Amino acid sequence: MASIRRAAGRPESIYLPILPAEGELHVRTAGRPASPPLLLLHGSGPDVTWRTWEPQMEAFGQVRRVYAPDWPGWGESVGQRPVGPDEWAPGAFVQVALSCIDTLDVAQASVGGVSFGGYIALELALAAPERVDKLLLVDAAVPLDGVEAGRYALVTQPVCLFWADQDPLIPVQRGRTLARALPHCELHILPGSTHWPQHLHPEEFNELALEFLKRK
Repeated sequence: MASIRRAAGRPESIYLPILPAEGELHVRTAGRPASPPLLLLHGSGPDVTWRTWEPQMEAFGQVRRVYAPDWPGWGESVGQRPVGPDEWAPGAFVQVALSCIDTLDVAQASVGGVSFGGYIALELALAAPERVDKLLLVDAAVPLDGVEAGRYALVTQPVCLFWADQDPLIPVQRGRTLARALPHCELHILPGSTHWPQHLHPEEFNELALEFLKRK
């Protein structure tokens, strides 16, 4: 297992040397180390980081050991962001997520994802189903053709899916379509014109998400 660097004076941040040329992936943490693990993935917006999940970190940390990485090239992680359409293929992101939990010595985790991070969470569940026990998704940016082709009917884990009823980037109808395609999915639609309902309605979101995370 690769050595984990803990930032001096910042116990909530760890750095994993899993990127090319021993580059470090920054991971924000919360909760007790002995609690069940929860990996939280952010999206692909130009300014997003682990802070996509900031309103949830303390609440989730009450019941889970939370790991919220910055993707390579985002936030405090080194590396390059994708530069062309083909570079956004999920495989490299799935591998980063797997390397992250491997280095953390996590055999199986619950996985959350916002927008593009939700897409990667689903692809991770398909690529390594034994590593994922449940999925917490927010406005997941999955390709419609994959949904219509039945790709996500193969996801066997329980899924809790959130969507904003006036999402300006991905219409809520996409969320309803995805929820129907997933065999074990519950859909929560929250009000508002936002792509981040977990920020607009943190208390309601956290209550519903925690109930799901605590469920056996």
